[in-house]
Amino acid sequence: MRVRIVGRLIVSLAGILGAMPTASASEPAMPLPPGIYAFQHRFAEHPDLPSIRLEARIEGERITLTNHDRDDVFPRGVIAEGRVAWHAASRQWIIAAQPADATAIEVGGCSDGPEVVDLQRKIYWTC
Repeated sequence: MRVRIVGRLIVSLAGILGAMPTASASEPAMPLPPGIYAFQHRFAEHPDLPSIRLEARIEGERITLTNHDRDDVFPRGVIAEGRVAWHAASRQWIIAAQPADATAIEVGGCSDGPEVVDLQRKIYWTC
């Protein structure tokens, strides 16, 4: 009985506080089918600052981002790869190195969490 009361209390508080969805929230469909795409790199702290173009290769649930552009932002070659995962709390797609990344407290920007990849706008975000 005690657990049931606490459970109701948590649900009520989550509704009042506008809590973000948990990792168990349904994952949206992957917006891009497998293939090779042109992505843009953007800095989280300076989102309007032009950066480099990247090649994004999506194979199943995996993404590989490769720099064939200038080497003043990143060295040429593969700069990021991993499993594309939905981060329900932030409602963003991330590049997950491990399963726990999908429930990380922070993602993207200049956090220590996994990097964000905007699959709809084709942008790879870093600090």
